[in-house]
Amino acid sequence: MANSHSFTLLFTLFSYLSSFHFSSASSPPAIASDQLKFWSQNVNNKMPEPILKKLSPLSKNDYEYYSNVVLPKNGKFSADSHFCSLAKLFCTSAAAAGKSVKKNTYTKENTYSNSASLDQGITEAFPESGVSPTKETIQTTLAYCNAAALEGETKSCPKSLEEMVGFAKAALGGTTLLALTSKNTRGSDFEMVIGKMKQYRATKIVACHEAFLPFAAYFCHSLSSSRLYAVEVVDPKAGAAVNTMLAICHMDTSSWPKNHVAFEILKFGPGEGEACHWFTQLDLAWIGKESD
Repeated sequence: MANSHSFTLLFTLFSYLSSFHFSSASSPPAIASDQLKFWSQNVNNKMPEPILKKLSPLSKNDYEYYSNVVLPKNGKFSADSHFCSLAKLFCTSAAAAGKSVKKNTYTKENTYSNSASLDQGITEAFPESGVSPTKETIQTTLAYCNAAALEGETKSCPKSLEEMVGFAKAALGGTTLLALTSKNTRGSDFEMVIGKMKQYRATKIVACHEAFLPFAAYFCHSLSSSRLYAVEVVDPKAGAAVNTMLAICHMDTSSWPKNHVAFEILKFGPGEGEACHWFTQLDLAWIGKESD
């Protein structure tokens, strides 16, 4: 078991290189095996394919080497361009050196435990994250993470797989979890027709949306009076379903601020209607097993 100063990489997002992937015929790296074991112990269904592709590409040797070399004695991680390239973290120095680094990996939940805030932790671990346009993108994410919760909302910006699952469990009352996401991206660029709809019986839902930081991160929240649906997307010409997508509707918007972005898009104000949106493949909806 890693100590409190260890740096474990949990998820890998897409890079210019092919996404890390393993089949049932090959064994995953040791770190990925640990992640799969953790998932099976806490979640009742299989890991969705888009999340499976984010598992750490690091071997046990890579992890142990960089835990000892990259981490200084005070236990604070400091970005190293070779490590960032190997682990597929987004580091400005790695990109500048011509490394094929596009996006990020998750960090162990205690990586920033010695920092006063997430903002400070990112600055300490990734000094070059203050360079534009990365800086502006990160600040947008931090604004969501640091904003006050809406009335009836529970929110978090988990920085690890354990932290995300832990938040979902706590928000749902410690129940056995199901992780849901949209099936694929088919139909997203065309005009489609809504087909069959299934409403999940969940009275509590945790939605986790991909966010941008130098490492992989999610913005997770649970809003009261929400409904979750599985929606068939149908090609009107062929008359056949090409996708099943998740959609969530927040039924009570009366306590939302007037300047909420949803009202700008939907052209109404607080309490005048529900706010619904789709889930991408990289987003997750967490519900209790009994709510399927």
